[in-house]
Amino acid sequence: MRLWDAVEAALLAWHDAGCPDRSGYGLTVTEDRQYVWLGDPDGPSWDLPA
Repeated sequence: MRLWDAVEAALLAWHDAGCPDRSGYGLTVTEDRQYVWLGDPDGPSWDLPA
């Protein structure tokens, strides 16, 4: 995925979620994955580099 496509997708997900403030985000770290999520862990999410 091109960088700008990823930025656009994140911006659209944020807008579709009602433009939440920073408290609307979370971080989950497991043995296999670390990711940031919006709203709740099952909502839109983005993997972080390991």
